[in-house]
Amino acid sequence: LKPIFRLRKRGSHSIAMASGRRFLLALCLLAAVLGPCFQIPGVTGPPKKRPKPRDKRQELQRCPQKGGIVTRVYTMSPKKPNSAIRKVCRLKLSTGTETIAYIPGEGHSLQEFASVLMRGGRRRDLVGMRYNLVRGARDLQGVVGRRQSRSKYGTEKPSGDEPAAPAKGGKKR
Repeated sequence: LKPIFRLRKRGSHSIAMASGRRFLLALCLLAAVLGPCFQIPGVTGPPKKRPKPRDKRQELQRCPQKGGIVTRVYTMSPKKPNSAIRKVCRLKLSTGTETIAYIPGEGHSLQEFASVLMRGGRRRDLVGMRYNLVRGARDLQGVVGRRQSRSKYGTEKPSGDEPAAPAKGGKKR
């Protein structure tokens, strides 16, 4: 351990007055003499209590999803470097609280009074957006014609009968 403080120099060498272990021992002796009025958290007393981390998804109430009814469907524009029109809806949850959630994927047929399922998931470029809707559950249909990442967008596996639709931005040959 490195010395904690130094007293004086003699030539080019410095004399260490108290090493780390000696200093800690001196503190423990001081704590023993002074008694319980002087405690070092984690050394002579109980460890310091840390504050509980705040819940980032309060409306979910520690549940994986919550159901709700859509009260308004509208669009938002994202924060500075991004530029788009993001589809968003306001919903009244089964718990009675109102919140806003992002509608993922391309295209949707959501209207007022539709029943939807909400899950956690932050949308970084939309201010205050902490929830996503689950595609393919209840009244929110899956994305039509989706071939990749289908489980995230509630799309069924395409049958082998129909011809393959040209993929958007697919692999170039």
